[in-house]
Amino acid sequence: MVKNSLIAFFSLLLISAAIRAESRQFEVIDSSYTVCTTEQQYRQLLSYSLYGVGKPPATGCFAAPGGAKAIILQCPESDIILCQFRLEPDATEAIHVWASKVMLRERQ
Repeated sequence: MVKNSLIAFFSLLLISAAIRAESRQFEVIDSSYTVCTTEQQYRQLLSYSLYGVGKPPATGCFAAPGGAKAIILQCPESDIILCQFRLEPDATEAIHVWASKVMLRERQ
């Protein structure tokens, strides 16, 4: 009985934490951050910006729309954790981009 109660309690805690995490809303801090349309382009941009290796992508990268609502779609684990976002700028269509979570802040 006690074992079942503990399992149920911890299950509720996990579900509650997941709901709170999903209800958090983010936005792009400002337009000083660069985003790219593909993960490969963003990795190329990082290689150039951080290590001076190669060239920046010729196309596909642009300033993030400051203040845009940001929804995290995925953050695959690899050597550097990058994420795919759905950005929803005011009065324009949503865009899907790759970037770092560094560009986000929690919406108030």
